[in-house]
Amino acid sequence: MSTFAIAGAKGGVGKTTTSLNLAASLAPVARSVVVEFDLAMANAVDFLAIDCDPELDATLHDVLADTATVRNATYEAPGGFDVVPSGTTLDGYTETNPDRLVPVVKALASTYDVVLLDVGAGLSRETLLPLAVADETVLVSTPRVASVRDAQKTIELTERVGGSVAGVVFVKSGTGSAPDPNRIASFLGVDLLGHVPEDPAVPASQDVGQPVVVYAPDSPASVAYAEVVRRLVVRRAERSPDASTAAADGGRRERGG
Repeated sequence: MSTFAIAGAKGGVGKTTTSLNLAASLAPVARSVVVEFDLAMANAVDFLAIDCDPELDATLHDVLADTATVRNATYEAPGGFDVVPSGTTLDGYTETNPDRLVPVVKALASTYDVVLLDVGAGLSRETLLPLAVADETVLVSTPRVASVRDAQKTIELTERVGGSVAGVVFVKSGTGSAPDPNRIASFLGVDLLGHVPEDPAVPASQDVGQPVVVYAPDSPASVAYAEVVRRLVVRRAERSPDASTAAADGGRRERGG
C-alpha cells in the first residue's frame, strides 16, 4: 500500500482537483481512495457527483470526532475510486481531532492499494501531519512566483517532519511568461512529475461532478494527469518493487483479472 500527500502551502492551486484526477487515473491498476484532509475549506463534494450531503451524512469531520467510522464516511466517486470527503460546517470542524488521521490511514491501508491525502493550504498541525504520515508528498503548484515560493516552504516542512517529496506537479502551465516547468523543478531540487496545461475541460468536468479524466479522457489535462500517474508508478516500482507489484495485482483483482 502506498500513501501520498497531495500538498502545497498556497491555497487555490488545484490540490483537490489533482487528488481526484490522480485517483481516477489510478483506477485501472490500483484501488485508490482520496481522503480530503482539508478540514476547514472542504470542496470535494462540489467537484464530485457523490451520494453525500456533507451537512447530514457522515464525513471525515465525524470520523475525526470519533462519532463515525471511516467506512461509513467513504463514498463511491465517478471514475472507479472512493472518497472520504471532509465536512463543510464550522461546528463540525471544531469537533475534529487531526491526530486521528493516523488510525484512519491504517484502517484504509487494509482495503486500498493507494491512499491519497488531499492536504489543505497554510501552515498548521493539520497540514504538517499528513506530510509525516504519507510515504511521499506530491507537490502541487502553479508556475507563478508566489506559488513556487510556497512550494519551497512545503518541501522544507516535509523534510522537517521526516517526510519525503516524490516531486512536483505544475498546474495551469503554459500560460503567461512563467519559466519552463523543468527549470522550476530544478530550482526546487525535486523531480518534475508533470505539468497540467490550462484546459477548459477541467472546470467543465467539475460542473458535471466528474474528474476531467472521466469527463474528457482525451483532453490535454487528462493526458497530463495520466502521465503523472505513470511516473509515480515507475518511481514506486524503482523504490519498492514488491509494493508496486502488490498495487498492480490489487487492481487486477478488483477488475476480476
